[in-house]
Amino acid sequence: MSSGATAKLIDELVLSVRGAGQDARTRHVLEQALHGLVRLARSEQLLEMQRDAVRAVGAGSRREMRALLRRVATPGYGGQGQLPLELMDSHTGQA
Repeated sequence: MSSGATAKLIDELVLSVRGAGQDARTRHVLEQALHGLVRLARSEQLLEMQRDAVRAVGAGSRREMRALLRRVATPGYGGQGQLPLELMDSHTGQA
């Protein structure tokens, strides 16, 4: 369900809010509500990161973003390529 650190933190919150003398049902409902909030926060964070990535790339839609990523991934985009290695030529010229 949740990671170990998240589950431990939720358990500590439940104990601090309701105390040790609570019934099992109340504890379970509070734990599940907190787990739901964690899941919601994670999904909102993921959506925000995706929106920020789209804004950074400058694409207005998914189709534009995919096309831009394909164009960047193709060889020869931007005039960049592998440069010839002239290490051997430079050694023979110095000798």
